[in-house]
Amino acid sequence: MAVYLPGRPGGESDSDSDEDYGFYEKPPKNYYQHQLQNEKKKVEMDLQDAIINGHLREVQEIVTSRLGNNVNERLDSGWSVLMHACFHAQDTIVKYLLWQGADPNYRSDSMTPIMSACSNSSASNEAIYNIVTDLIEKGCKLNCIDNYGQTPLMKAIGCGREDVVQKLLDLKVNIEIRDMQGWTAIFWAAHHNQPEILKMLIAHGARLTEVDKYNRSALTLAELHEYEDIIEILKRHLQLPEPYVEQEHYMDLSTWHDFYPGIKKGRRPDYKSEIPHLLYGMNLESHTPTIMKTGMDLRTFLLLEEKDMADLGFKLPYERLRLRSGLRSFHKRNWKISAVVGMGIQKAQNFSMLGYLSAVGSHLHQIYVLEATLQYALREYKKVQDQIKFEPPDSPIRIKLDSAAQKLFQNIEKIRKASDRVKIIVKKVADSNPKPADLIREDTLGDIIAGYITEAVFVASIGLLIYNAKQILSFIVRK
Repeated sequence: MAVYLPGRPGGESDSDSDEDYGFYEKPPKNYYQHQLQNEKKKVEMDLQDAIINGHLREVQEIVTSRLGNNVNERLDSGWSVLMHACFHAQDTIVKYLLWQGADPNYRSDSMTPIMSACSNSSASNEAIYNIVTDLIEKGCKLNCIDNYGQTPLMKAIGCGREDVVQKLLDLKVNIEIRDMQGWTAIFWAAHHNQPEILKMLIAHGARLTEVDKYNRSALTLAELHEYEDIIEILKRHLQLPEPYVEQEHYMDLSTWHDFYPGIKKGRRPDYKSEIPHLLYGMNLESHTPTIMKTGMDLRTFLLLEEKDMADLGFKLPYERLRLRSGLRSFHKRNWKISAVVGMGIQKAQNFSMLGYLSAVGSHLHQIYVLEATLQYALREYKKVQDQIKFEPPDSPIRIKLDSAAQKLFQNIEKIRKASDRVKIIVKKVADSNPKPADLIREDTLGDIIAGYITEAVFVASIGLLIYNAKQILSFIVRK
């Protein structure tokens, strides 16, 4: 009977080793190991059922007979028996396991028994408090964090465990640890609407002016959720003034003078009425009265620096950061050249008197703001020019700056031409129109006296002229 050996790929020799090509028998499946895994999973499931139902005797039997009295056995999920008991808030079972030597600092996937206990939001406060107390007595660590940077204190705050939070605070846990979002314990209390816990944290010296990675304060979170109690507590301890109500005289446009703020007094326009709108958009309207009392114009406001902000009363770091970010966003917005040179583009269009007045006022405003933006850009450029100085000529940064500078010069030239055209238009309008009615005012006493004197001089001059004319005429007749 012929014996057939397994073949080789074409062109290969049967003398080559099987190990080089994988032609060898596969190891048999380890069914015992598979059965062992199933057994571990079944042990954990049975333990969970016994723990959830609070059956202490069943837990004791499983630990003794199926875990060999090893209460720190790593179960199929990676958790220990103690972590399951803490998570399901079975304080009697937890006490038994700790008495049997369960590790209170056992870690699995960055979780510890006290973290699993503080994560339970449905169990009774008494059960959770008892578990936390037992774990603390056995020396569990309190300032540990999980994969998200959250501490047992944060988890307890999120579940509203006031007694547990108070106990942790009494033990001097770190209340300024930040999670992955940059939140401290104060943020957790504000986000989960826990006013009593917030008061506890403040009493233990929690910092209220911190901001998270998204530049939000705890007060900002509370305002987003409209948690009135949290807002009231935070504002009281931050000593913030009452919300400012905009005054009408800051905002209203009533006469043509409002197109040119400051023109009545013979000064350049200041546009200070724009400042309250900008502060409102930055959520800093509470500072409006303070800034308006200084009398600063819009350009000064747009060019504020860190020291100026502190001098104006922006004492909190997050407020200064918010103002700086707001001003930077304002200066970074895109401009269309047609917005400034529009009258030059629309030269064929007929404008009314009011149209000219409105257009000229709008252009004046835009050029005013553009000037402030240019000053801001130059100031910021000076801060980084030493870094740019060492860039090679063909570097992307230099190329981008050169291109932007050329475009800027072109736009400035367009603005200059548009300004010249506006001057011509304004002169024509002024020459061909009477004085506006609202500029006509009642004569003062000085004006009346001056008028009488002028009339008297005029009458005397006419009389003198007539007298001289009569003398000349008589002389001619006699001749």
